[in-house]
Amino acid sequence: MLSELSAQVRSGAISPVELVEESIRRIQAASELNAVVALYADEALDAAKKHNRKGAVAGLPLLVKDMARVKGHITTSGSTLYAQSSPDEVDDTVVARLRSEGAIVLGRTNSPEFGATAYTTNLVYGPTRNPWNLEKAPGGSSGGSAAALAAALTPLATTSDGGGSVRGPASATGLVGYKPTMGAIGRNILPRWIEFSTQGSSGSTVADVHYEASITLGAARGDFLSIPRSGISLDPQMPKKVLACRTFRTDVDPDIEENFENMLDVLTKSGVEVIRVESPSDNRTMWSWFTISTAELTQSLRSEETRWGQMSDYVQMQLNFGSQVTIDDYIAAQRFRHEVSAKFDDLLVDGAVLVTPTVNARSWPAEGPLPSRAGNTDDPMVTLNTADNNFTGHPAMSVPMGLDIHGVPCGFHITAPRFHDGLLFGLAKHIENVAPWPLHAPGYEPFSL
Repeated sequence: MLSELSAQVRSGAISPVELVEESIRRIQAASELNAVVALYADEALDAAKKHNRKGAVAGLPLLVKDMARVKGHITTSGSTLYAQSSPDEVDDTVVARLRSEGAIVLGRTNSPEFGATAYTTNLVYGPTRNPWNLEKAPGGSSGGSAAALAAALTPLATTSDGGGSVRGPASATGLVGYKPTMGAIGRNILPRWIEFSTQGSSGSTVADVHYEASITLGAARGDFLSIPRSGISLDPQMPKKVLACRTFRTDVDPDIEENFENMLDVLTKSGVEVIRVESPSDNRTMWSWFTISTAELTQSLRSEETRWGQMSDYVQMQLNFGSQVTIDDYIAAQRFRHEVSAKFDDLLVDGAVLVTPTVNARSWPAEGPLPSRAGNTDDPMVTLNTADNNFTGHPAMSVPMGLDIHGVPCGFHITAPRFHDGLLFGLAKHIENVAPWPLHAPGYEPFSL
C-alpha cells in the first residue's frame, strides 16, 4: 500500500490533500478506539496543500506515537508531568526520516505512561481499545499506533520497542511488527531505557513494513549503539531452517499454543524444515531485563521524584522497584546479557531462525492489568516472549497466526541472527503467502480513496 499510494501522489493521480482529508475522516469516525490523542488537522492540510509530491512516502499522513519528538508539538509520553510541557525543538530520527521522504505528520497516537506496560492507558488520555474487540487492549506500548493501523485510519504510524512494544501490539491487532537489530535505527535522543529501546516498523503487510524500514534504518549522530545502514542485511531471504520453541517463559495458554502448532504444521507442509529446540532463555532473562529497565527509568525521572505520586500505578511500581536496584544488581544483570546473547547466537547459525508465540497469555482488558497466568502456571513475567530480544539485541518480528478465544489476534514471533534482519522478512513473506491474514480489523475498510 505505501509504495502504491506514494507512487500515485508522485504521478498526480491523487493528491496529498485527499489523503490527509481521508485520514482525518477515518480518525474522527473511529473515536471509540481512542487511538489518536492529538490531531493536527489544520497544520497537516496546510502542509498537504504545499507538498511538492516528492519522496518515497510522498503525501502520506503519518501518526506519531506520543513518545517520539515532533518539532513544534508536545510529547507527553502519556504522563501528566509533561502534558503542559514546552513543544519539541527537534524531530525524532524516524520522524525526520519519514518527513524527509514526504510524509505529513497528522497527529499523535496513545501510549502508556513512558511506555512502561503492555496495555495502552494513562492518566492523560485514558485507554486505547482494540479494533478487534473493544473490551480488549491493543497491547502496549505502541497500542495507539497499532490500533490506528489495524483500523486503517492512516497508512503510516510510528512504533517503538523496549521490551516488545512493537511486536506485542502487532500480535494483538493482527499486524506485522518489526524490531530491528539493536542500533539499526539510530537515535538522536537517548531513550529512558538506554540499550533496550529502538524504533521499529508496523503495518498490515510484510511489504509495507519492509518499505518503511528501508527509509528509517541508518546510524545517527551521538548514538554509540547505532550501526551503518550497510551493516544490516534487510533484503528478504528465506531461512534454511526454523527452530521452534514452545515459550521462553513457564507456560502458554492452550488457544495460543494451538495457533502456534497450526502455524508450524503449515510451515512443515509448505516444505520448511522445522526443528524443535529447548528455550535459550527463561525467567531470569525477564528479571534481569526488568532490573535494568526499572533502574534506568528511575534514574531518568529522579529530578521528578517529588511528583512520582502523580504517575500511573504501573509506573510507580517500577520506580519503587528501580529505587532498590543496587549497582551490583545492575552490573550483574548487564553481565548476564552476554551469557544469554551467546545462547541465542549459538542457536542462530547456518541460516536458522527461532520461533515462539509472541505472547503466552490470551488478550487482556483495555484498562489492564496484564495477565499473571498462562496455561497452568501463575507467573508475573509470563505474558510476553519479546523482551528477550531487547535484552540480547537480536532482530525480531511478529506476524499474525490466528485468533484467541476472545476473537483477538495473536502473533507468531520470529528471531533472526543479529544483522541478518532479512531472514525475518523472508520467512514472514513466506507465511503471508501460505497462511494469509486479514489486512484490517472487522468493521473497518482498507485505507484508500
